[in-house]
Amino acid sequence: MVSSENNHIVWNLVTYFCVWYGLTITTYGIWVPAGIFVPGILMGCTLGVLYLEVLVNGLNASTNRVGSQSYLVIGSAAMLAGYTRLTYSLAVIMMETTQSINLFLPILVGIIVSNAVSRAFNRSIYEYGIRSK
Repeated sequence: MVSSENNHIVWNLVTYFCVWYGLTITTYGIWVPAGIFVPGILMGCTLGVLYLEVLVNGLNASTNRVGSQSYLVIGSAAMLAGYTRLTYSLAVIMMETTQSINLFLPILVGIIVSNAVSRAFNRSIYEYGIRSK
């Protein structure tokens, strides 16, 4: 059974993600040079934590076996790969950021899957920007 405290955490994370998503769409849509890399990292970390909450509270997984910090990094790398279409350079950037060679393969798998799924639905955000100019 999911407790009330865990339910509040999930709703806080969903609200945090929606606020950042709305702000990112707004600033990119009005051509404010605010950047899209850091908001992508923040939204990806939020999705990683939400996935971790589903594993721990929904499927009763142990945090010792799951490795809670890994989902933050993999989620942020997958989110960035989804809309920027960066591949190996993004994997190297994320590996250098975390200083963990053990996360390189999970990050690479997350990037490849995210890139493949996003290519099936739309173009890169940079392609849209180039075409609109």
